[in-house]
Amino acid sequence: MRTKMMFKRNINILYAVSLMAFFLVSCKKAPAEKDYLSDKATFSNVAIYEPVLGRTFLYKTNFSADGSSYPLNFSLENMRHFDGSAAPELMKSAQVLEWTGLYDGKEKTLKEIEEKRRVVNKPFFEIRPGSGDLIFYKSGSGIVSSYPNEGYLFDIKVSNKGNERLIKNLRLRPIQDIAYEPFEYDPYTRIRKQESRVRPNGVPYTTAFVNHATMSNVYLSKDTLMNDSLSRVYFRKTGNGNSLTFKFFDKDSAVIDPARFNLTKWEELVHGFNLIKTNTQVSYEVAYPIPLTDLDTKFAISNKAKINIGYTRTGFSSTRIDANLLLNFSIYEKGDWVIIFKFQRTPRFQNE
Repeated sequence: MRTKMMFKRNINILYAVSLMAFFLVSCKKAPAEKDYLSDKATFSNVAIYEPVLGRTFLYKTNFSADGSSYPLNFSLENMRHFDGSAAPELMKSAQVLEWTGLYDGKEKTLKEIEEKRRVVNKPFFEIRPGSGDLIFYKSGSGIVSSYPNEGYLFDIKVSNKGNERLIKNLRLRPIQDIAYEPFEYDPYTRIRKQESRVRPNGVPYTTAFVNHATMSNVYLSKDTLMNDSLSRVYFRKTGNGNSLTFKFFDKDSAVIDPARFNLTKWEELVHGFNLIKTNTQVSYEVAYPIPLTDLDTKFAISNKAKINIGYTRTGFSSTRIDANLLLNFSIYEKGDWVIIFKFQRTPRFQNE
């Protein structure tokens, strides 16, 4: 009986050892597990990438992974002209400003802003290796071909552990620099835009487009409000410094004293410094571009600077009337810029 039990025990031990050996051999022979990379993974929703030259432009990733395993790595490949010839200019480096500190819109001097930025060399075109975001730097201005040139083609290599895939023939066609916005010219043809208006007799007509301020409670007579089309806004570059100036003109092109706009908080109108206010203009020392980042601050919203120029007057029955001129804008090119407000009918500033 004892011999039989020992035999059975030895059989069990032998079986266990054999089973362990089998698993060890199996583990050694099992191939390394690969991540999954879908054949349908691709960049979507953009037929042609059209960054505007003269500014840094970010296309947040529009990559559709289709169930592919993360992490994924992205790299640019085969950058070329539309005709297939090499396009080394896409990787040519030039100087751009890069943030090294956090901008929050609370900086008190121009120096404080500049200490948070540094000059670095960047190519026109990069891809973030971990996300697939495409970055087009300001360095492309004057180097890279723009519309109406047919532009460029490029490929993106996508890879993960054990797999890679080349997404081919993505198209890039940059747009020529636009120094400021809103811009009164077509971004492609640079022909002046047209706008439709209606004459006092109700007959519609078409005329050259001009930028307007958005006006509220601005009267041209005792009981007649001005519509937005009676204000015109012009952007003029007069030098290569770091200033921004506001000027105002009435229907006869006579200067309107900025003091007329007595509700305006000039010290908080823009993120500028060393305010100089005279009876003809208001000027600031500023850092460009305006706004400096896409961060919403008390000076900017939705990647546009926002200004509110206002005044108050007394209407009928001693009613207080607060009038406002609103403008959202961007200036991308460093310089001495002047924003001119020209009224086709002179606003009514006097009390009733």
